[in-house]
Amino acid sequence: MRAALILSLSLLSACVAMPPMGQGTRVDEVPMYGGMDRSQVPALRDADEKFIADVSSHYGSREKAARAWVEQGFKFYGQDQLGMAMRRFNQAWLLDPANAETYWGFASVLSDQDKYCDALKMVELAQSKGLMQPGFLSDAALIFTGCAMEVSASDPVKRQAYLTRSDELFSQALASPAERKEYTLSHWARAMYRRGDYAGAWTKVQQFRKETGKEFNERFLRALREKLPEPK
Repeated sequence: MRAALILSLSLLSACVAMPPMGQGTRVDEVPMYGGMDRSQVPALRDADEKFIADVSSHYGSREKAARAWVEQGFKFYGQDQLGMAMRRFNQAWLLDPANAETYWGFASVLSDQDKYCDALKMVELAQSKGLMQPGFLSDAALIFTGCAMEVSASDPVKRQAYLTRSDELFSQALASPAERKEYTLSHWARAMYRRGDYAGAWTKVQQFRKETGKEFNERFLRALREKLPEPK
């Protein structure tokens, strides 16, 4: 029942044709609608106002409605439906721009699209809103590494600063009782792989096994072995 309600209400602000942001890109699949002033397009303005009024009435406030839309966004994200996830995060942003998890959602989708430096901007916005949910530090650390790889050729100083910050955040996450070691070490191993530090990635895999008593993702291990055989 609740899922059907969310779907029907979501369509209120999606039923109007969305002008493209660029070739093949919908404006509602870009964070914060790409900075578009939707109030200057009467059809979009009216649809947004109706959407906000209806969902706010149902959930009791804009803030509560935004939390429900963020939850839906992360469900779509978990199903690898990145376009739908971004649309839900944008609607959550319309409802409550102060909701920090909305920006975390934007960052999550952008990082999966390999747009790490764009994702980093969303991480910083989430932090400015006070977000420190479990998992955020590890996600942010991985994004710092991804952005470092994007700028590596053009700005080696910035690249090193981002890598240093990435390791600092991973260390903070590992030391925090609120963070899951399994999640942190898994992300850290992947960050080392992305940097091309395959020996460092094996070190984190071995630490993962020791700290969690579990085996690492086999698909990742196969890719890592192709780069560097596991040290004895």
